[in-house]
Amino acid sequence: MIVFLVVIYTFAIPTATNASSHGSRRVMKIIKSIIQSVKLRWAVTMCLLVLATCAQAWAITAPDNPAIYSAALDDPSFPKDTVDAELSALSAEAWLMIDAETGTVLSSKNPDKRMYPASMTKMMTCILACESGRLSEVVTISAKAAAVEGARVRCGEKYVLRDLLYRAMLPSDNGSAHAIGEFLAAPDSVPFADLMNKKARELGMKNTHFVNAHGLPNENHYTTAIDMMKLQRYCMENKDFAEIVSTPSRDITTTAGKKIHLKSTNRLFDRYDGCIGVKTGTTRAAGGCLASAVLRNGVKIFLVLFKCRPARQRTDESIVLYDKGFEMMKTIAAKKKKQRERRGKVPRPKRNVYEHHEVPAPRK
Repeated sequence: MIVFLVVIYTFAIPTATNASSHGSRRVMKIIKSIIQSVKLRWAVTMCLLVLATCAQAWAITAPDNPAIYSAALDDPSFPKDTVDAELSALSAEAWLMIDAETGTVLSSKNPDKRMYPASMTKMMTCILACESGRLSEVVTISAKAAAVEGARVRCGEKYVLRDLLYRAMLPSDNGSAHAIGEFLAAPDSVPFADLMNKKARELGMKNTHFVNAHGLPNENHYTTAIDMMKLQRYCMENKDFAEIVSTPSRDITTTAGKKIHLKSTNRLFDRYDGCIGVKTGTTRAAGGCLASAVLRNGVKIFLVLFKCRPARQRTDESIVLYDKGFEMMKTIAAKKKKQRERRGKVPRPKRNVYEHHEVPAPRK
């Protein structure tokens, strides 16, 4: 319709105007004003449609752009969030990487998107156990715990709680985590998930909700990268927790003397120097997840990674992120050093009064 009116306006009206009477000209003038009005509205409508389309496209794609935060370098020549091509190729759906000491964000992708945590849930189970003051008490495996999907414990087995934590955290045994939850919740006669959610609220995990101690999928069991990082930072300050998750392998025994060898599912221990934890997670719904920590030359970086496809990619993709993170930390350290030197806060090295590096022997 618009096109038809424009054609009439462009070609028919000039011809009719030249050949018609005064009355016809008035009619043509009215038609002309109508067409101009329609054209104006059409133009405005098209502009609004283009803007709406662009806004929708940005809303869909913007959160998926993984960014490295060059603003942390205190360099105004860099944009605040720089999209990195190599990180864009990673399959992970969400992640958050920070400097553990300062909390400075080094890289992120969808940090506030709701995700399934899978067995990273066990970090909450473990920290509640570590803070219970009952690590030396004995836990008996119930029939319900032994029947949980992925359980490797047997009904009636008894473990010291500390050893059972190793079994839950290293090979990620769901039955052990369930038994720990039952044990910790029993004195209060409340569901263990209530204790987990109470702790989450205390830590400021506003977008997290737990329904079980092990992380098997449930639509009401979810978190975000930001919340999981809050949990990880808190947990790693606990000495017992940090000792457990930093152990690549360990031998434990039941109270009956049965020996069990445990090996961590975190492959970063074997593939990345300086790994000090923390916890893997894998389910069909959650994909490959990994909360990890690396300490190198006094620099500690924390990373939480969600939903890698395939799940085994979580190790490779974590390595890519850590390489980026440590390079960035070197740059940050170099810039801070230059800033201190400019301010005169770094003392000049004392002049060496000796010709050689050897310290002379004292006089007799």
